[in-house]
Amino acid sequence: MLGEQSIDLSIAGIHSGTQTLGHRLTPGPIEVESASQWMDSLRAAHVEPDAEIRRESILTQLAERAAALGAETPEMADLVDEVVHLTECPIVIDAVFEEDLLDLPPRLLVESMKVHQRVFPLFQDGGLTHRFLVVTNHPYATDPEVAQIIAEGNTKVLAARFHDARFFYAEDRKKQLAEHASGLEGMRWIRGGGTMAEKATRIGTLAAGLSELVGADQQTAQTAGALTKADLATQMVGEFPELQGHVGQLLAAQQGQPEAVALAIEEHYLPRFAGDQLPSSPAGRATALADRIDTLTGCFSLGLKPKGSADPLGLRRAANGLLTILRDAGIRTQLHTLWDGSGFDAPEGGWGELQAFTMARLRAQLQDRFATDVVDAVLATGSTDPVALEAQADAMHLLSSTPEFGPLKTTFKRVMGLTKDHESTTYTPGDLADAAETALHEKLSEVQTQATELADALDYSGSLAALSTLKAPVDTLFDAVMVMHEDPAIRANRLGLLRSVADQFRRIADFTHLSQD
Repeated sequence: MLGEQSIDLSIAGIHSGTQTLGHRLTPGPIEVESASQWMDSLRAAHVEPDAEIRRESILTQLAERAAALGAETPEMADLVDEVVHLTECPIVIDAVFEEDLLDLPPRLLVESMKVHQRVFPLFQDGGLTHRFLVVTNHPYATDPEVAQIIAEGNTKVLAARFHDARFFYAEDRKKQLAEHASGLEGMRWIRGGGTMAEKATRIGTLAAGLSELVGADQQTAQTAGALTKADLATQMVGEFPELQGHVGQLLAAQQGQPEAVALAIEEHYLPRFAGDQLPSSPAGRATALADRIDTLTGCFSLGLKPKGSADPLGLRRAANGLLTILRDAGIRTQLHTLWDGSGFDAPEGGWGELQAFTMARLRAQLQDRFATDVVDAVLATGSTDPVALEAQADAMHLLSSTPEFGPLKTTFKRVMGLTKDHESTTYTPGDLADAAETALHEKLSEVQTQATELADALDYSGSLAALSTLKAPVDTLFDAVMVMHEDPAIRANRLGLLRSVADQFRRIADFTHLSQD
């Protein structure tokens, strides 16, 4: 409809018309007389066409119903998103399951509620209760009798799932986690990449090798890494795949493994998606990094890299997770050292493609916080230390908000532009004939040690502040002499001096990549 005019068209063999349908429990078609009347007619037929209104209604009803029961439901944005698009007329009701099922680990129950039944758990004083909330699509669920029927149906389905979980969990506890791990020998990781058992062994070795870098106990990291995938062979994870890692953590803890080992088994999957929680323990970081390094190097060594938007092996997610862990925990490392320590041979030509792939992910992450030209200027330094690069971008971002930034940018873009083809920083102070040259040399000698020490301590703002004092003597030099002197010796000496200045800044950012604005 365009206003009150019906537009004649056909899509996939279906012709347009002037009728639509309301909720399935509302009889008969609706005659649409105009675009402005359409939404009101749908609402009268128990369909709320605005997804945001449905969302607000669901959130409000969940909060009100939970409060009425003296409980609260955790924030579950992904589940809310799902039920928003599963309902046209959302009504929230409450239901209960058998209280003795609460002897199962809480997350097993919560995940089953969320994934299999799309219902919301209720907590009291931090503990899971046997009550839950259902977002039904029944417009007459406000009637207590209708609500009771819907609640009982959900309870039956949920109870069946919970009893299955109880059985599987009891069976899984009869075997040690290491015994479950033997089942990984029959599971292939990826074509050409060996079995899951071999992957777990590599993760253990890698995690042990990373232990010093992340501050973890080596034996803890080794043991946890070797057990990271063991629960994939359990009945519980076979039925509830979303519980991988958590089941391993539960079994490890119950079977006498140290708490740090059990926690690292679960944390090695973190982060599972953008914005997810991150590993909180050193051994958890070691195993999480090891898993991602193994996945990335293994796939790239086999030529299994993403093509276009297709990424069936989740390599972009793996690279993003690796970078996020490094940045969040402040783990200092050059990325190429991570690839070199993996259990895979580099493909022909080395790890260059993997390096470029991962740095592209880092560029995107930094662009979420900083201007594109600042990110490009920082990445142009050639460093692959994500922690240092983020600190450099942060310092440049702060500097860019000051009145001094424009003049500084102009001066040092000129310095870097002049010296881009002159790679040598060699110059002879005694051959600096002009007073402006000598003054710049003396100022550089005065500040470069301090600037380097500050940069090494990740105080890039302090380093930039020290280097910024070079602006005045550089400007004076440009006014006093011709840098590109006709005498090759004089020209080379001046370029060597200016290249020394440029390289001090280039440790933090290549100003030639900054925009003209």
